Amino acid sequence: MAALLRWSIAPIFERLPTDYVAETNYTATWQAHQTPTAPTENFESNVRRRDQTLTSGDGHSIIQSDMHWSTLAGMVIFEARNLYGVDRRDRKNLSAYGDQDRNGQYLFPPHTHQQSYQLWDSNYAGPCTVTFERVDQFRGIEVYVFNYVVDSMDESVSYASLTDVPEKYRALTNGHGRYWIEPVSGIVIDHEDSGISYFVEPKSKQRVGKPIDQWRKRYTPDTIQAQLQLATSQRRRAQALEIWLPLSLLTAGLVWLAVGFFRPHRNVS
Repeated sequence: MAALLRWSIAPIFERLPTDYVAETNYTATWQAHQTPTAPTENFESNVRRRDQTLTSGDGHSIIQSDMHWSTLAGMVIFEARNLYGVDRRDRKNLSAYGDQDRNGQYLFPPHTHQQSYQLWDSNYAGPCTVTFERVDQFRGIEVYVFNYVVDSMDESVSYASLTDVPEKYRALTNGHGRYWIEPVSGIVIDHEDSGISYFVEPKSKQRVGKPIDQWRKRYTPDTIQAQLQLATSQRRRAQALEIWLPLSLLTAGLVWLAVGFFRPHRNVS
């Protein structure tokens, strides 16, 4: 019974919920140019990412992910919306689902390991490799820190609202950042990201004029606190299902056997 609970029942409870919804918010600075020669626009920004399950089956979910950049006054300055097919068990992208073929992780998996992962979510238009950096303490809980570098990623589709993109110029992005992950639940406790995107002439591969945009963003304190609470709750549930309940059942079984073994037996004449 203890083994059944640990290896068969506990993984069911670790699956992504069929009604999965998540929202995280960032504070950000953003510098933008609408064309290679346009004047610079500077913004203090709020960034909101919202994931919502549209449909879900036994093994997968279709998740709509929205990214909204807005000024502190609430004016939207950039937004993107994409559909992802996600394996509910390991949080990987499913290539046959979503609005394009994707690979790698959409979310970090439960029981995140100290290794590199391919991650493809709504922060960038393509996949990037996140590399395990170190074990750390974050407000009293153990976290795994991962870093990543994005090198000349083609994000022309994301910037298609700009004049001459992609007809005349491509939009290439360089970026880097870090994730702080609670490893049992796979929940992101904190995330920081910064980068720069350029207008690029397709044939020569040369940058043209001023950058499209340059940004830096990080989770808000309220989001960090909410993620900490969520990770702590999910970690405790996982540990109860995988460790404490099986251990209790195993201990009870051993006690029952011991009592039966040492119980005096009446001789029948």
